[in-house]
Amino acid sequence: GGAVVGACGQVRVGRGVARAGWRLGAQDRWMKWGQGTHLLGAERRVFARKRLVVVVPATERARCERLAQRSRRGIRLVLAADAVPVGRYSREALRKLSASTGYDADFGRRVLANVVSLEENVKSVVTKVQLGEADAGMVYRSDVTPAVSRYVIVLDIPEESNVVASYPIAAVRNSAQRELAGGFIDLVLSAEGQSVLERHGFLPAEPKAGSPAPLKPR
Repeated sequence: GGAVVGACGQVRVGRGVARAGWRLGAQDRWMKWGQGTHLLGAERRVFARKRLVVVVPATERARCERLAQRSRRGIRLVLAADAVPVGRYSREALRKLSASTGYDADFGRRVLANVVSLEENVKSVVTKVQLGEADAGMVYRSDVTPAVSRYVIVLDIPEESNVVASYPIAAVRNSAQRELAGGFIDLVLSAEGQSVLERHGFLPAEPKAGSPAPLKPR
């Protein structure tokens, strides 16, 4: 039957391209590659979006602090590596905060000077903060799951400085389950599908008026 494929390179392995029904995009460049090589259908649609937050350990000390204090010397900050989409977006958010009201122009530089570890994925960032191995980390709101939320506190990034990532979905062109793939995409984009995604911390596919424009993960 159809399958969710993690990357277009995996779609191409063996004869999987004829069996996989759809592709959920975490990096837009792979979606473009798949369309350019005709592995994917021409139509792709945004099915979900994510916004960034800062997480800190759930202690009384952390509970009283503000986002602006994350640049203070000695704060152990963990970020995803720049090669990871969330890592690039974290740095973009810091640049935007540095240019916004209430933050010093060198806020981003001072925050980055506190980085003690660069992680390969966002889950590792969450884990280090959850375990108290870091004083702060920048992650997607959807990564603060119920299992994690009791151990961390979420500091929201101002909407005008946030970076929202959009996630596209497309059907595999030569899928043997084209109708099933199309039905799944319709379900994900339906009110029911969007409600499930929102319950897990995702933003709706269509941004509300006044929300920051989404970026496409590269």
